Amino acid sequence: MRTSTRRRANGTLECEVLAALQRAGGPLTPREVQEELPGALTYCTVVTILRRLHGKRVLTRVRRGLAFAYAAV
Repeated sequence: MRTSTRRRANGTLECEVLAALQRAGGPLTPREVQEELPGALTYCTVVTILRRLHGKRVLTRVRRGLAFAYAAV
């Protein structure tokens, strides 16, 4: 029996991550972003979305310890 899983529409997750960063008002690490998002997203998923948004030049990043902290441009 197949269980039903709900998928987000294309771009929805990126919008949620960007909105969380804008609400924060300052740079957040991937773990901090993960805590701000509803649902059970894995750390790796959050990192992937942050890297993609950084690659699109929508986010800036600064080194914070061993991780990067991301902020909306």
